[in-house]
Amino acid sequence: MRQMLAINNFFTLQLNLHNFIVVCKTVSKRALSVPMCTLLFLSCFAVSLSFHTVAEQRTPEQLLMQMEESTRQLNYQGTLVYSQGHRMETLKIFHKLENGQRWERLVHLTGTPREIIRRGEKVICVHPKTGVVKLENAIPAGPFARNYQAQLRSVNEPYTIKLSGNTRVAGRDVIVLAVQPKDAFRYGFKLALDSETGLLLQSLMVDEKNKVLERFEYTEIEIGGEITMEQLSPKFDIARDQLSIVDVSKAVSVPISGMVNSKAEQELSTEQREAKLWNVGWLPAGFLMSSSRNDKDFSGSSEAAVQKGTAQNDATQKSTARKGSMRNSLMYSDGLTAFSVFIAPDVDMRQLAVQNGATVAYTSVKRDDKGVFSVTVVGEIPRKAAKNIATSVSRVKAQ
Repeated sequence: MRQMLAINNFFTLQLNLHNFIVVCKTVSKRALSVPMCTLLFLSCFAVSLSFHTVAEQRTPEQLLMQMEESTRQLNYQGTLVYSQGHRMETLKIFHKLENGQRWERLVHLTGTPREIIRRGEKVICVHPKTGVVKLENAIPAGPFARNYQAQLRSVNEPYTIKLSGNTRVAGRDVIVLAVQPKDAFRYGFKLALDSETGLLLQSLMVDEKNKVLERFEYTEIEIGGEITMEQLSPKFDIARDQLSIVDVSKAVSVPISGMVNSKAEQELSTEQREAKLWNVGWLPAGFLMSSSRNDKDFSGSSEAAVQKGTAQNDATQKSTARKGSMRNSLMYSDGLTAFSVFIAPDVDMRQLAVQNGATVAYTSVKRDDKGVFSVTVVGEIPRKAAKNIATSVSRVKAQ
């Protein structure tokens, strides 16, 4: 690292020397002295060195801690771009800390009009009353969903992290952190942190060849200042939109008009029992189950998840819908990335392996003494990881 910084400083010195010569040639025509030119050069060089020195003095762990605090505590507003594969969206964000509680409003500026309002642990979505928008996919993954600092400080973290230079994002100087996986079953990240506040201004998910698969990046941002309640309030068209509250722990959305649903709470134990009917024999190190659920129609939310990176054929969808099989889904996460395992008993789907950006969908058809079942793995993991997971799923035999 010190060698890299020394090289950076060497090239910075060369650039400053070049600028120094240009400045001296210019100011000499205005009868400024050589000492004055020297002073100008030393001033520029000192600023450059101070920037690198500050970056070198802070460890990656300290930078991550500052990033976590800044993301939660600072007031900021800006415009950012999210892209994955062929999909690109532009969003506007407003964020503030009010009485120790985070308030945030995320507005989609492209595509179907929709907003996400956060009030502490509560998340409210404004979305069309009719349409194909799935609320469980409306909250984008990325800087606002990944808990980098908490995951990377773990003793058994599956990533290494190091300083990786300096650049600029949204007109601001940033320090770049390289988050590299220790195995071949997950992707890496490049995080650009504002050098002054530590706020995350850019997040790139990259593969083993350093190709960018997913990008979150501010195009403009204002840090500090007052964020008004009007900026944090949803723009709600009663004729067009409906409000829903998202139960983040279960990754489901519930219309506000039907929030009281004791039956859903009663079915929680049933879902847990259904999850125990299946065994995922292999997982990449560090991934743990975050939640599970089941549905009677496989063409529901799992289909929406698959369509993030692929599309199932119509014949399979119609066949599955006719059978009305109980579809089980298991969600796993390592803190930075996540994937879901969808299991459809008595359904013979075709073999499928499709990738769009960071999202892969891999389907495996399996048979045992109780019949056929299809396993689809969807998530932000390499294809070989999805294949290994799908082929490892088996039915738990009755004791």
